[in-house]
Formats: sequence, structure tokens, C-alpha cells
Amino acid sequence: MVIVEEPIGVLAEALRLDRRRRFVAASSDSSKEEPPTSRPSAHAEQPERARSTTRLETVKVLIVDDDPASLDYFSFALETCGAVVSVAASAREALDAVSRVLPDVILSDIAMPGGDGYWLLREIRRHADRAISGLPVVAATAYGRDYPRDSLLAAGFHEHLSKPVDPDLLCQVIASAVGR
Repeated sequence: MVIVEEPIGVLAEALRLDRRRRFVAASSDSSKEEPPTSRPSAHAEQPERARSTTRLETVKVLIVDDDPASLDYFSFALETCGAVVSVAASAREALDAVSRVLPDVILSDIAMPGGDGYWLLREIRRHADRAISGLPVVAATAYGRDYPRDSLLAAGFHEHLSKPVDPDLLCQVIASAVGR
């Protein structure tokens, strides 16, 4: 992912044009704004190696995160590996969607208002449908120090990822969660 930091904010450049969103952190002068495609950056990260060949064709992933940028990033990374992605902006929305979407795996943020990732995991495990109650749930959090890996695994999460997540690692962990 290429992040461009400039006085007017942060732009996500790696997303396909039809999925690209603009996130402006702070700007007092809107006349300086330009489309993201016209702003090359000298500080842009360049890939150092070829991307993983982890393939997730037909794997259905439900992504749960209250942050729109994280939803976009995870969606793009997993779709690039071939996954079929559905998104939910909260744990409660995910719980409502899980019976309709029937995912193979859930990727969930931990710290979310109105029901966190732990709450979602408990509700999934209590679900009457065994196909849902046994779903692997992968935790992703920006607060890695606040949610140690051992605690998350002990709670029943399949794996723990600290944000920012390398897209190759993300695809590998999802593949592992579904037994690929």
C-alpha cells in the first residue's frame, strides 16, 4: 500500500480507482487539493519483493471493522488474493449478516464501539447453527499491546494480526484459517 503524507492529509493510493476513497486528515485550504492520481510522492513505499501467491478463490470472508479505511484496505488485499468479501461496520451488523453471508472465515477488529471483537466471538460461538458457531475468527487490531496475542488466542480467536497488516501475511493467515 502506498501512503502519501502531505499537509492536506493522507491519501490511499493502492486501491483500485473504483474503490478509492480520500481521507483528508487536516486541511485549511481546499484549493490545494488535487486528485490522488496526480500526486506522485518521493516518499512512497516501493515493493521489495514479489507478492505472495496465496490464492483464496471462492473463500468467503466477512470483514468487521468500524474504520472505513481498514475495511477498504482489508477488502482490497483479500480480493487481490481472490477472496469473496463482505463487510460489516460493527460487531452487531456482522452478527446480523453472518447467517445471510455464510462466510468461511471472519476477520474482525477488536476495539469497536457497541460490541467489540470479543463480544462478536462469544456470540458466534453461541450461535445455534454449528456451521456458524465453528467459524474461524481472526483478530486484527491496531492496539496490539492492549490485546496480547496469547490472550486473543486463549479467548478463541484463530489468529491475531497487528495493524498495519502486510497483505501477503493477511492472505496467508486467512488461507490457514480455512485449511488451505
